[in-house]
Amino acid sequence: MSPQSEPSPAGGNPAEAGDDIKDEFEARLLAEQKRHHEEFRQFAYAVSHDLREPIRMIVSYTQLLDRRYQGKLDSDGTDFMRYILEATQRMDRLLGDLLTYSHQFRPLDQPLELVEPEGALQGAVLMLDAAVRESGAQVTNDSLPSILFDFAQLTHLFRQLLSNAMCFRGPQPPQIHVSAADTGNAIQFSVRDNGIGIDQRYHEQIFGVFKRLHGREFPGTGIGLAICKRIVEQRGGRIWVESELGHGATFHFTIPNHPGGLK
Repeated sequence: MSPQSEPSPAGGNPAEAGDDIKDEFEARLLAEQKRHHEEFRQFAYAVSHDLREPIRMIVSYTQLLDRRYQGKLDSDGTDFMRYILEATQRMDRLLGDLLTYSHQFRPLDQPLELVEPEGALQGAVLMLDAAVRESGAQVTNDSLPSILFDFAQLTHLFRQLLSNAMCFRGPQPPQIHVSAADTGNAIQFSVRDNGIGIDQRYHEQIFGVFKRLHGREFPGTGIGLAICKRIVEQRGGRIWVESELGHGATFHFTIPNHPGGLK
């Protein structure tokens, strides 16, 4: 038998063997990624749960001291009590948002359903009723097409983007408009506002965890947009912002309009 006719050591096609190795490597990589996600989710849950208990105790005893010694503390003492309460309440919100963020790393084992975005938007507006009334915001929308998605996650997306628009408003009452366009392989949603805007230097940074551009004059924990980014990207889409400082902002996010685009 000539050397050219000898079978490969594996007894098969070398190209097929290479494909098998590649498939095995990708499967192992995916399994490792899932394992890390689950470990992070469990860690974040444990941290959030275990730390919130002592925080609640600090809040309870601080409030008890405030009631018991009301009128007996000087102005400095009253301020110190307020600082403790404000700090612990902020920590509790941070841990709550961290827990919400960790939930986005759970396996996507729930089947998607046909969702009406206008219903999710209306639900988000109702959840923010107090903020809408306080800010005098007007929320309008075009006709929004149905998509395959998770209703609770879509509601959370709208709620966070609406909340941001009302939080970072300008001197005029917030004008928020939601629209959608079919780009061919995805539905692109847009949430436009007339707020204070965002400097172009920070368009990427704002989607990071605990990334805040402003001090305590604006409420928030710096996790909200990171949660939005995780929700969108785990479904195969992307999210970004177009804005100039002082000229409002438009947040865009895409949702694949066919199941094959999901991951």
